[in-house]
Formats: sequence, C-alpha cells, structure tokens
Amino acid sequence: MRTALSISLALALTLTSGISAGQSMWVETAEDCGEWAKARKLKRSSPHEARLVGLLDGMAIGRMIEIWKAQGNPMSKEQVYSWMDKYCQANPLSRVVIGAEELANEKTNGEYRRLQKNLSTTPLSDQPDRK
Repeated sequence: MRTALSISLALALTLTSGISAGQSMWVETAEDCGEWAKARKLKRSSPHEARLVGLLDGMAIGRMIEIWKAQGNPMSKEQVYSWMDKYCQANPLSRVVIGAEELANEKTNGEYRRLQKNLSTTPLSDQPDRK
C-alpha cells in the first residue's frame, strides 16, 4: 500500500509539473508485458499490480479525470488486472505503462487522451529512441 501511494504521488507530481505536450517523459519502470505475464502466471504479481494501480491513480490525479469510476461504471482492481492480462497477451512487446495509458483512454472514451494539448504525442507514448 505504501509503495503504491508513493508511486502515485511521484507520478502525479511529475505529470502536474508543467510538461509540455511535445516534451518526452520517461517513467522509470522496467516492467514490460512479458514480466507482467510471467509474474501473474507464477502468482507473484502483487508488486506489479500495486504499480499498475499507482500508475492509474497518478494518471487520474495528473489529468484531473475520473478513471476508476468513469461514466458511472466503476472498475475493480481485479478488472484492471484482467484488462492488463488481455492487453499484454495482444501486445507482448509493449510496456505496462503504455497499457495503463490505453486503459485510461478506453475507460474515459478518449477523454484522457483529449486532455493532451498535442494529440500526436502523449507523455507515456513509446518514443522511437527509447524502449
């Protein structure tokens, strides 16, 4: 719980620190979909799940948008984990942070992404020079 809160706070502060839409932002997490899937399969995914919850909380705070209860349709942590399982299965080379952004965008019917000033890039999008 303490780790998730720390991650949420750090991400929220980073997202609200005045990053311009064209500026790249690195989120320090080595977790890719392969690591997520392996941890979930081995039933050792608690730290990964906490990180995902923290990412979504930080995204909600940073954009001042409801993600967890968007459109009056609350999602549980288990639903989020299941969504990420499916995302990682479909995108095995992606990173969990990218999946979290996709989930936030899907859950808010695109409003999460519309909050970006420049729709061609988002702070969490894969940049050609980093992976």
